[in-house]
Amino acid sequence: MEKVSWRRREDRGDNASLKKRIKRGGGEVIEIPNDDTLEEIMVRLPVKTLVRFQIVSKHWRGMITSSSFREKYLLHQKTQEPKFVCIYEDEDWNCHNLAAKTMSRMECSTCLAEEEECHITMDDKEEKLVVISDSLDGLVCLYGFTDLTRPIKVINPATRWSHTLPLAQIQRSHKKKKLFPSPGFGKDYVTGAYKLVWLHNINDDNTATCEVFDFGVKQWRQVSPPCPDHHRIDQYREPIFANGWLYWFCQDKTKLVAFDLHMDTFRVIPNPSPPSSSVVEMHMGSIDDDRRLMWISEINKDGMQHVWRLTNHNTGGALLKMGKMFSFELNKIFWIEPFPHPSSHLRLEALSKKGNKAMLSIPSSQFFYLFQHPTNLTSISYSPPRPTHSLIRSYFPSFASPL
Repeated sequence: MEKVSWRRREDRGDNASLKKRIKRGGGEVIEIPNDDTLEEIMVRLPVKTLVRFQIVSKHWRGMITSSSFREKYLLHQKTQEPKFVCIYEDEDWNCHNLAAKTMSRMECSTCLAEEEECHITMDDKEEKLVVISDSLDGLVCLYGFTDLTRPIKVINPATRWSHTLPLAQIQRSHKKKKLFPSPGFGKDYVTGAYKLVWLHNINDDNTATCEVFDFGVKQWRQVSPPCPDHHRIDQYREPIFANGWLYWFCQDKTKLVAFDLHMDTFRVIPNPSPPSSSVVEMHMGSIDDDRRLMWISEINKDGMQHVWRLTNHNTGGALLKMGKMFSFELNKIFWIEPFPHPSSHLRLEALSKKGNKAMLSIPSSQFFYLFQHPTNLTSISYSPPRPTHSLIRSYFPSFASPL
């Protein structure tokens, strides 16, 4: 057995000065800083445990709250299987508040098990319908579905941090929602700044406006929208974030509007999978893994749904179709509920690290499905049962805070 000894260096007096000396067989001595060893242990612990560890000492608190540790922690989390956050109406308080419940899929099972639960106090008294964004670095945005006067709230379910944004100009000018698309939540990977981008068509004359909330300066600002001619965005499709860009479908779906979150500029780019005469419906989405894995799905007249992998690495925002991920013969799947509509699609919610399992859902449905190639879909159960009228998104626990 290798002999391990400890010593304290005289030139430093804090806990970080402890070093472990390991003697190899060849006589070489390797000194491993104690803080490095401690970090390797801490990045594998739950967020809840690390929050408690911050009261152990000033040194531990400084380490856990440092930006370098938080980045390292998130990178490690993204090497693990994704977890899920469930947002639902909190009946234990009153009908105007919400709760967030974190869940994980049990190994080798088709069950989502509850882990932690926290309450979310909303700032309004009437609006009940809430939309939840895709997760970005463990953060999600909540905003009203029918009432624009509800302030947007950003939360971190793992740390229970939350922040309410001031109202945007579009919220102050239009109290009732008029088919306005959802705001897009993204990150400038050059500066690390998080941004919320709200692009919308105001009038029937192809006029478009755009507002950006920069969490660095904590305020909304207007940016120049793309050329409006023939490029009106599809109000029913939420924007998708990937690798520092946000994307919107144009109404004819042959083009996409792309927004560079670093340069604050727009581009109109071709759809990497333009709809053909056989395509009934088309959807696009992303998963918070490997700088946002993107996918696009096509539902054909023959009842088939094909899900393709996309990338925009080193393409200046343009998207490339890399290869087919899955195909489903929708007409031959045994559903545990009536399939809502022939053009309805299965949304890709999460993908296993090996890529052989996928969590899928039907929008506006209470059911999740587990797909394991080449077997059919299996219904996901919940322990305890999933709350009614709840929304679920995959996410990776983190200490991220946009402010």
